Amino acid sequence: MLRWQQAEGKRHALDGPFPPRPEERFVTLCGEEVTVAVRDVPQLGGHWFDPTCADCATAWLARC
Repeated sequence: MLRWQQAEGKRHALDGPFPPRPEERFVTLCGEEVTVAVRDVPQLGGHWFDPTCADCATAWLARC
Protein backbone atom coordinates (compact mmCIF):
# COMPACT_ATOMS: atom_id res chain seq x y z
CA MET A 1 0.00 0.00 0.00
CA LEU A 2 1.41 3.37 -0.98
CA ARG A 3 1.35 6.04 1.72
CA TRP A 4 2.92 9.39 2.58
CA GLN A 5 5.07 9.96 5.65
CA GLN A 6 6.89 13.09 6.69
CA ALA A 7 10.50 12.55 7.74
CA GLU A 8 13.70 14.59 7.79
CA GLY A 9 12.14 17.75 6.40
CA LYS A 10 10.06 16.33 3.52
CA ARG A 11 6.87 14.38 2.91
CA HIS A 12 8.11 11.11 1.43
CA ALA A 13 6.19 8.23 -0.11
CA LEU A 14 6.69 4.60 0.85
CA ASP A 15 5.21 1.23 0.01
CA GLY A 16 4.24 -0.83 3.04
CA PRO A 17 1.32 -2.15 5.03
CA PHE A 18 1.90 0.09 8.08
CA PRO A 19 3.22 3.62 8.63
CA PRO A 20 6.60 3.80 10.34
CA ARG A 21 6.69 4.83 14.00
CA PRO A 22 8.90 7.51 15.54
CA GLU A 23 12.59 6.57 15.51
CA GLU A 24 12.00 3.95 12.78
CA ARG A 25 13.89 4.21 9.50
CA PHE A 26 12.33 3.45 6.13
CA VAL A 27 13.31 3.55 2.47
CA THR A 28 11.32 6.05 0.45
CA LEU A 29 10.06 5.60 -3.11
CA CYS A 30 12.85 7.95 -4.20
CA GLY A 31 15.42 5.63 -2.61
CA GLU A 32 16.43 7.67 0.45
CA GLU A 33 16.63 6.06 3.88
CA VAL A 34 15.06 8.42 6.45
CA THR A 35 14.03 8.37 10.12
CA VAL A 36 10.62 9.42 11.43
CA ALA A 37 10.52 11.81 14.41
CA VAL A 38 7.62 12.37 16.81
CA ARG A 39 7.07 15.79 15.22
CA ASP A 40 6.43 13.99 11.89
CA VAL A 41 3.37 12.12 13.19
CA PRO A 42 0.13 14.16 13.33
CA GLN A 43 -1.50 11.63 15.67
CA LEU A 44 1.25 12.41 18.20
CA GLY A 45 0.86 16.18 17.93
CA GLY A 46 3.10 16.72 14.91
CA HIS A 47 2.28 18.80 11.85
CA TRP A 48 2.54 18.14 8.10
CA PHE A 49 4.14 21.43 7.07
CA ASP A 50 7.17 20.07 5.21
CA PRO A 51 7.14 20.08 1.39
CA THR A 52 6.48 16.97 -0.66
CA CYS A 53 9.56 15.24 -2.05
CA ALA A 54 9.39 15.78 -5.82
CA ASP A 55 11.16 12.50 -6.57
CA CYS A 56 8.71 10.55 -4.40
CA ALA A 57 5.78 12.30 -6.11
CA THR A 58 7.14 11.27 -9.51
CA ALA A 59 7.64 7.67 -8.35
CA TRP A 60 4.11 7.63 -6.86
CA LEU A 61 2.54 8.81 -10.12
CA ALA A 62 4.51 6.21 -12.09
CA ARG A 63 2.88 3.47 -9.99
CA CYS A 64 -0.69 4.74 -10.45
